[in-house]
Amino acid sequence: MSKKAKTRAKTKIKDGIKAIQKKPCAETVWHFNTIVMAIQNYYAAATQITNNLNELNFYLRKTLYNRLKDVRKEAKFKDMSSTLQKRYKGYEPQFYKIEDMVFVPIYAQRHKTNLCFSQNTCNYTAVSREKIHQNLKAIQKRVLHHVMTNFIPNRTIKYNDNRISKFIAQYGRCAVTGVELGLSDWHCHHKKPYHLTRDDRFSSLVVLHEPIHRLVHLKELKIKATLRALHVNHKQKEMINELRRQCSLQAI
Repeated sequence: MSKKAKTRAKTKIKDGIKAIQKKPCAETVWHFNTIVMAIQNYYAAATQITNNLNELNFYLRKTLYNRLKDVRKEAKFKDMSSTLQKRYKGYEPQFYKIEDMVFVPIYAQRHKTNLCFSQNTCNYTAVSREKIHQNLKAIQKRVLHHVMTNFIPNRTIKYNDNRISKFIAQYGRCAVTGVELGLSDWHCHHKKPYHLTRDDRFSSLVVLHEPIHRLVHLKELKIKATLRALHVNHKQKEMINELRRQCSLQAI
């Protein structure tokens, strides 16, 4: 990490800590964790990433302790979500939490060798970043920012994390129609009813345009009118029927 990158990362993490001090709750800790993990992911290919993050951790641990000492509680590794446990397995820092949200360790990132790495597609030059942006051009920046910063308070940590991952994996488009999604015209659908499975895994979710999501759950009387309004073709209808079957509903 360059000196400028370290300074920028330090500022972002410190701002996350200040936000938690102002509003100590699971949502602000989740935002702090997304900041830290984004930095870890971005610089994972750097050969000195562990040393760089240890340096950041050294500068920030006093801030973390002094600003949050009255609101945080000690936690254990098992208090983390299964997703975070898998990511930070083998690290043994002093864990802390607010409510049920555990702080991720700042320094906990090992160097990763990028297999099949292309010099023409990477994060470290303007030309290479442009190629990545071309691949993600379907996702509007403001929409992606909204998705990544919008925490759903009545859902699990695992759901919040996988919801973001699924939206990005689908390039911000509906899985059925391929329509580009906006800030609030889409839903993250559980393929099998959540009240039966309690399953928030990435593979159990799919992002749908709001009208399509309603169509998956609609009763028979309103289905025909909705199909006409959405101009659903045969292939899209089959995809909707597959989602309805997984919800134990009659096919259209």
